[in-house]
Amino acid sequence: MLPSGLLRLALCAATLTATCAALAADAPFAASAETAKRVVRLDGTWRFAVGDDPARATPDFDDDAWAELDVPSTWQDEGYRDYNGFAWYRKTFKMPAGYEQQNLVLSLGRIDDTDEVFVNGQRIGGLGQFPPSYRSAYGERRVYVVPAALLRPKKQNVVAVRVFDGGGVGGLVRGRIGLYNGYPLPAGLALDGEWKFAPGDNPAWKEPAADESAFRPIMVPSAWEHAGHPDLDGYGWYRKSFRVERPFAEQTLVLLLGKIDDFDEVFLNGVSIGRSGRVDDPVPRGEDRTYSLQRAYNFPASLLRETNVIAVRVCDTHGVGGIYEGPLGILTQTQFTQYWDSRRDRPGDALLKLLRAFED
Repeated sequence: MLPSGLLRLALCAATLTATCAALAADAPFAASAETAKRVVRLDGTWRFAVGDDPARATPDFDDDAWAELDVPSTWQDEGYRDYNGFAWYRKTFKMPAGYEQQNLVLSLGRIDDTDEVFVNGQRIGGLGQFPPSYRSAYGERRVYVVPAALLRPKKQNVVAVRVFDGGGVGGLVRGRIGLYNGYPLPAGLALDGEWKFAPGDNPAWKEPAADESAFRPIMVPSAWEHAGHPDLDGYGWYRKSFRVERPFAEQTLVLLLGKIDDFDEVFLNGVSIGRSGRVDDPVPRGEDRTYSLQRAYNFPASLLRETNVIAVRVCDTHGVGGIYEGPLGILTQTQFTQYWDSRRDRPGDALLKLLRAFED
């Protein structure tokens, strides 16, 4: 039987009377591949230069002297046959009006080997690890959430992609390249993307001012085995800093954290707002299905400040671990009710369908 808090939220999602809970994930997300639409085409000609310089991420960087390459393609096919190492791509595009309130999805297909991506100078994510702790991610699709606030409607915008190729072919090699709608949380404050992660268990990591020297960037959602921790069973902590530009009018908000394998406790600005499963006294997964529940925690809006920190303590008993499936975000109660109702209305896992829509 589900713990009482979980059962209450599962039965009363429309009214959200539970103080914290995890929802059984037996219904779909709001969006689907069928409703996703490409908002901006980004395939075709990009600017390209070998070497590495962090200034290349800035939107006003002068790339007029750079070479022009077709994307998607390997840079070996574009004339850089014997080159391995660092290189940068840049693409300028005009953002159409009508998407000012929508979080979008940037699809960059397959990148060989490691990348980090910037939109208008702000890092939105990356996969793999750069030297000296090099780890390739050539086989993984690049699909990054772009917060609406980063884009400039009716103006020029810049995507910059830093790439490291450790051998063989390199670059933005294949797949669908563009900005798409269809993100499963069209409203609310999106929290998918880059977080920080550290293996181990330190209660001080719940505090907003905690020492983060042990933490490294990690893309969320994604099992921590896919982010350089293939043998980790036990405890790990996630941290995410975010800003709230203006206060919410509602007194109670909902923190949506997707699915977590296996157990978790969640802190907002150092205050515990909920937990799922026996995080202090874990049991093997075969005896517990908490990993399959979608996390949704109510919290008072008064906990929010201008700058905030979410800390998530996770315990994995075996197999894959971590925040492995989204979406993640902060919603009003009305937005959450609409989101949950749309999950019941559509069959299939729409976020998975959206990702598959970008298959090459």
